[in-house]
Amino acid sequence: MLQQRVLCVALLLGLAVGAIAFGRVGVATVAGQDDADAAAKIESAMSAGPSDISAEATIMDNAFGDDGTFIVLREGNNGWFCFPDIPQSPGNDPACYDQTWLDWNYSFFAGEEPNVTVVGLAYMLQGGSDPSNTDPLATEPAEGEDWVNSPPHIMVLVPSELDPAVYSSDHDAGGAWIMWAGTPYEHLMMAMEDMEHHGD
Repeated sequence: MLQQRVLCVALLLGLAVGAIAFGRVGVATVAGQDDADAAAKIESAMSAGPSDISAEATIMDNAFGDDGTFIVLREGNNGWFCFPDIPQSPGNDPACYDQTWLDWNYSFFAGEEPNVTVVGLAYMLQGGSDPSNTDPLATEPAEGEDWVNSPPHIMVLVPSELDPAVYSSDHDAGGAWIMWAGTPYEHLMMAMEDMEHHGD
C-alpha cells in the first residue's frame, strides 16, 4: 500500500543519513545556563538518536528564546535537531527530529495545524511518555488511565492521513500504531522492541 511504501522509503532515507559522517561540532555556552546544566542536556539529547546523527545534530532546549524559536544549546551541521528529556514527564524521553518534525513541533506549540509536505522522521531511542494516545492537548492522563509509556521507537509523519484500516490506534496491540489518530497531529509510532513490559 502507498503508506507502507512511503514508510519504507522514509526508513531507508533515515538509514542513509545516519550512515554519513560529518565534521565535529563545538559546544556553545548558553545564556542563563551553567556549563554543567547545558552539558547534561546535550548528553541527554544525544542519546535520542543513532550516534551518527546525534553527534552532529543541532541540540536544542525544551524552551523558547526571545525570538520564539527553541534555544540552541549546540550548533550542528547535518539537518537534525535533538532535544533533551522532558522533566515533567515520568519517563526518559529525549528526541531527535528532522526538519519536517521540527516544523511540526513549532506548529504544535503554536496551536496551528502542521503542513506536512514531505515524509518526516524522528527518533526516540530512550522511549517516551505521553499523557494520552488519543488527545494531543492532554497534559496528564485522564482519570483512571495511565501514562502511555512507549519503548524505543521511530516516529513517521506523512503528507496524507494515516489509514486506520492499515495501522491500529491501539498502542498495546503490538507493531506500528497511530498516535493521536484523526487529529492534525497524528503520526505513526514504530516500536523498536516489544511493548509488553511497558503497560504498567
